[in-house]
Amino acid sequence: MTKSIIIVLLTFMIFGCTDINQAENTIAKLESLRAENDSLRKIVADIETKYVFDSISVRDIPDYKNTYKLNSKIKGEIVFVGYNIDLEKSRVIMVDSVTYNPEKLHNPDTLKFQNGGYKYEIKLNDKEITWKADIKVENEYGQKMQGLLMNKATTKKN
Repeated sequence: MTKSIIIVLLTFMIFGCTDINQAENTIAKLESLRAENDSLRKIVADIETKYVFDSISVRDIPDYKNTYKLNSKIKGEIVFVGYNIDLEKSRVIMVDSVTYNPEKLHNPDTLKFQNGGYKYEIKLNDKEITWKADIKVENEYGQKMQGLLMNKATTKKN
C-alpha cells in the first residue's frame, strides 16, 4: 500500500514540475512578444510622423497639345509625386476661390482620379486666367497634407 502511495505521489510531483516548466516557458514567450510589440509600435509611431517617402510634391502638368490661343481649352493633370495615394481619403477640387474661417469652397468641381492623376480642362476665355485647386492628401501611414494649388495661363501672342 505504501508503495502505491509513493508511486502516486511521485507521479503527481513529476506532472507538477512539467506544469511549472510549461508556465515558465509561456511567461518567457509572452515577455518576448511584448518586447516585439513595443518595438513595432515605435516603428509605426515613427512612420506616422513622416510622409510615406519622406517627401511629397504636387505637380500640375500641362498637356503638350495645349495651344494657348484665346477661347481654346487648356488641359492638364495634377499628380502627387512620391506618395502612395489613398483614393478614399485624398481629393482634388477645382474652385473659383476659397474663404477660410469657416472654410468654404466657391464653385467646387471635384476631379476624378484617372491613371495616376487628376485630369482637368479649362477654357482660356481671357488674356490671362488663373485656376485654383483645393488639395487634400491622406494616407494610412503618412502625414496629411492640405493646401491650395494655384496656376496661371496667358494667351499666346501671334
